[in-house]
Amino acid sequence: MPLLVCRTCPRYDTHRTGQFGHALLAALATHPGADGITVRSVQCLGGCPRDGVVAVDGPGKTRVRFAGLTPGDAEAILEAARAHDASPSGDPADWVVPGGLETRISSVTVKRAPSA
Repeated sequence: MPLLVCRTCPRYDTHRTGQFGHALLAALATHPGADGITVRSVQCLGGCPRDGVVAVDGPGKTRVRFAGLTPGDAEAILEAARAHDASPSGDPADWVVPGGLETRISSVTVKRAPSA
């Protein structure tokens, strides 16, 4: 279950660029609930200018992007990754978005079915 973390947030604040990703990755690395979750640091998730961006994703599943997060949201982010993974479609209507994250969904991307 991929959890994607933006490594450039906040992208447009040259003095703080990348701080969110480093801090969240550190919080996730020491969190006991992170076992079994694949965390990928990615260049950008397109949530600018609202920084603190992560996404839950998976093969054939809807990608759900969250923005306005902090390292203090690590537990809710891990809960979201697990719930998304257990969902058949990944669509937020098919899983319980952890409290506090439902208002921070910034994008829902439904993937196309593979062409025959």
